[in-house]
Amino acid sequence: MKRYRILKFYLDATRGIFRNYSNPGVAMAVAKKEMEGSLKADYGEFNFDEKFRRYMELEKPVLSIVEEHSQLLEDICNSYVSGYFYSALTGACCLGERIFNSVIFKVMDDFKSSPWYKKIYNKRSIIDWELAIQILTDWQIVDEELCRKYLKLMRLRHESIHYQKKEQDAEKMSLEATNLVNFIILRLFGINERRKDILLYFDVPGEIFIRKDAEKISLVKVFYIPCGVLVGPRYEVDNNSASGKFTISDNHTYENKKITDLEFVKLRNEYISKSS
Repeated sequence: MKRYRILKFYLDATRGIFRNYSNPGVAMAVAKKEMEGSLKADYGEFNFDEKFRRYMELEKPVLSIVEEHSQLLEDICNSYVSGYFYSALTGACCLGERIFNSVIFKVMDDFKSSPWYKKIYNKRSIIDWELAIQILTDWQIVDEELCRKYLKLMRLRHESIHYQKKEQDAEKMSLEATNLVNFIILRLFGINERRKDILLYFDVPGEIFIRKDAEKISLVKVFYIPCGVLVGPRYEVDNNSASGKFTISDNHTYENKKITDLEFVKLRNEYISKSS
């Protein structure tokens, strides 16, 4: 009867709010005014207009599960905004490689019958990008679009790390690489309407649950479930005004039976309505 509610997530909604503004020109002016103080504190006042432009160019996921990539991505984005383009470029490429290794080696036990398992089970990491992308594709963890994004990031990785006898635009390359890794994180670890295949996304207002059938999906088991707590439809949220944190309490006894996601949502909404 219970479902996992997502509680640990990384939120960065600032850019999205202003991008969806009805008048983009006004939105940018409002955004700049409202964020100027905090951004100047973070990035400094020198060349602030350029830093603000770069800040708004980044396409970071609004909501994603908390994993090691969350803080590493923040470092990369900060480097780009501050004008440290090569650091952002190489950092994004390294994070892309770190992510595919993390995914492959954390889900591999679900793919012991795969031909790839025998080839990688005793490895500590994979440095061959094409091999890693092929494995993730065959395991149906990445789709065709995400595969193309990873191949683009691989090209940038090779061009930035290995010497090229040509002029390179570090700023342009770093923006592309950073937004490619933003896209990869969004598709693998994002929490949004696109992931309704695995999530009950605000079917209960303000709450996100993992669909029952999705619990057996490798990526969900390894990355999403650890960011959630198992609850029944009558759980309660206890707010601690002093700390600003909240805890979940669920002391109810539930019937030992299976219910559909639709039934769970209905019971949860009914309980909230009666409690309010």
